[in-house]
Amino acid sequence: MADPVWLGWLLTAAFLAIAGYGVARLVVAARLPAAGYRGCHRAVDTAHTTMALGMAVMCSPVGGPLPAAGWQAVFTLVTAWFLGATLLRGHRTPIGWHGPDWQHAVAGLGMLYMLLAVPHTAHSMSVSWTGPHTGSAALPALGWAFVAFFAVQAVRLGPAVLRGGDRGTGLLADGRVAAACQFVMALGTGYVIFVML
Repeated sequence: MADPVWLGWLLTAAFLAIAGYGVARLVVAARLPAAGYRGCHRAVDTAHTTMALGMAVMCSPVGGPLPAAGWQAVFTLVTAWFLGATLLRGHRTPIGWHGPDWQHAVAGLGMLYMLLAVPHTAHSMSVSWTGPHTGSAALPALGWAFVAFFAVQAVRLGPAVLRGGDRGTGLLADGRVAAACQFVMALGTGYVIFVML
């Protein structure tokens, strides 16, 4: 990213906090099996955690672990999982604060776009440390479509952040925090794609 270093660190910290929240949700669900928290919820929380970690690496001024090709493989799997879920389950209501499967598939495609649209050398694709995300993206029209998608996601999540969404006790029932994390993810991801264009 061609932003000030402080902004890169701020975005990295925000994405790492979101990843930590996703891990905490998975740990709580494993320790206290909650009614209504099924495998589809675990898949979504795992995807959100993975996407937040990927965004942290892309925003970090020093990069992060796993080669770029590894991140591409991870997000190909995330995208394929949710595309498959969309085809198998069809159009259903969102899973709690989460959107439908097709929205997660599009978010996965957005992650792949960020990784594939910027040129990488063969060396940078295979080293064990992904360097800072720099360069201008190819296919800018596709990039603008992703920016618009993430902006719409942020607008859609805004009311849930303000009013609190699902009310309840415990980490798994806190709709406001979960929606706020997804809101920040949508804004941050859209912003990172925007600066690549």
